[in-house]
Amino acid sequence: MNENKKILKKIVVSTALVLSFTAYGQTLKETIRMAENERFESAKESFRKLVKTESNKAIVYYYYGETFFNQELYDSADIMYKNGILADSNYALNYVGKGKVLWNGNSQNPAEKYFNKAISMTKSKNALIIMKVAENYIYAKNKNIPYAKELLTKALKLEPKNPEIHILIGDALLEENQMDGSAPIKKYSEAAELDKTIAKPILRIGKLYYRAKNPTEALKWYKEAIKIDSTFAPAYIVMGELYLMAGFNKQALEQYKKYLTLNNDREARNRFAQILWVNKLYEDAINEIKVIQQYDSSSLYIYRVLGYSYSEVGDKFPPDGFSKGLYAINKFFTMASEINGFKFLSSDYSAKGKLLSKNMKDSLALIELFKAIELDSTNTDLYSDIGLTYYKQKKYTDAIIYINKKITSGKPTINDYTYLGLSYYLTKQYQMADSAFKTVTNISPNNFNAQKFRAKSNAMLDPDTKLGLAKPFYEKVVELILAKPENIEKNKKDLIESYEYLAYYNYINKDLEKSKEYVAKIKELDASNKKLEFFNKLFEEKKKTN
Repeated sequence: MNENKKILKKIVVSTALVLSFTAYGQTLKETIRMAENERFESAKESFRKLVKTESNKAIVYYYYGETFFNQELYDSADIMYKNGILADSNYALNYVGKGKVLWNGNSQNPAEKYFNKAISMTKSKNALIIMKVAENYIYAKNKNIPYAKELLTKALKLEPKNPEIHILIGDALLEENQMDGSAPIKKYSEAAELDKTIAKPILRIGKLYYRAKNPTEALKWYKEAIKIDSTFAPAYIVMGELYLMAGFNKQALEQYKKYLTLNNDREARNRFAQILWVNKLYEDAINEIKVIQQYDSSSLYIYRVLGYSYSEVGDKFPPDGFSKGLYAINKFFTMASEINGFKFLSSDYSAKGKLLSKNMKDSLALIELFKAIELDSTNTDLYSDIGLTYYKQKKYTDAIIYINKKITSGKPTINDYTYLGLSYYLTKQYQMADSAFKTVTNISPNNFNAQKFRAKSNAMLDPDTKLGLAKPFYEKVVELILAKPENIEKNKKDLIESYEYLAYYNYINKDLEKSKEYVAKIKELDASNKKLEFFNKLFEEKKKTN
């Protein structure tokens, strides 16, 4: 979840609130800390116990509700805030919570009545209440930054040395002008000076550099924050992201594992698997989910991530990686279909389509891929997937149509041009095939398949071999094969084909000795080659004419 939405780590509150904390002792503080560290399931279990054992439940219900709210589970949060109001109608924070739920449900007018009620109940003298209302106006989708700043000015007058107020002012300034980080940094720095034992303002500065895609500077600040509070688990998630941004995958994985050391409940492991997938660490995601499913296989989202990951690297899990992926994505669809109103994503259909194709079910794959592109026509990579599926079905004309759609979208890959070239070649459109493969060789001169099919295409364009259109490409094929002697046996057929062409080209261009050299090479590779008899006849006829 967004760090800005986390529960406040340190609060300066009224005497009544302090008494409430004292009454609950360390247990409530520890539970709030669990939620801050995103140990949501453990925190909820602890809150469940607290509301059963404590007589004054209002404060427990409030932070219980906050845990749901920070997961965007607004209905559950609303229940907890309502329970808090029923437990103690004089405890103002639950009215703020109720207002937040309404505000995020686009019921602004009713929400403001709850905010105003909470502020008036405390006679505008409780900085925490004012801060929490301001926080809503800063972080909600429907923001009201001017009013948030007005509220925070009032809170600052009440508690000028409260670092949380300075942090919130910094957040408001950032929301007001996201192109200027200097003013927010000033407020975060002030908060850090007021209390050198809290990491939050340092993390905020690091986050600014993270948003600016400056991983080196951001890492510096996050490391400083961890020196202050090495137990704040979400910081390690961001550090993992920063290492990935800088291209250090190994270090990123280390940070994610540190996160799990601090937060190893079921939901954390689920999130960890999703983070691995988002960052394209597909094999690690699969292996992590295997661990999760040993003790919990109830999450449909884990099946989604598992299917997505297998669709990318199923070949790394032989012999049935793609089959396992198809099972996972089908399981996800089955579970999701049982949820009323569940909205499938384009990527759900895309992953299912890819997996069906990998499992040789291409007709079914196309159905899913077309569903995917219907939901998201901006995902032009789907044109590649559709084109490749048509290619596998030997429907080369359709493959050409969809691969060209991908190319005209402005985001073509070498793979697109390769399959476009193959499709043109197999429909005997040799000039178009050569053009496609030429694009590949311009980008990657040593691309073996592209050079090979340029040779083949040009050979077909010059059937008498008089122009020698294919000569430079067959020579390049020979060069590429011989550059790696260990691959000669694997590519022997292509090498022989190249020698055959070059032998004939030199023969008709009256370089008999060169032609014989190539024929000798053919014989060395395959003494039973049928073309040897053909060349020997040519050479015999040449002797007679001389």
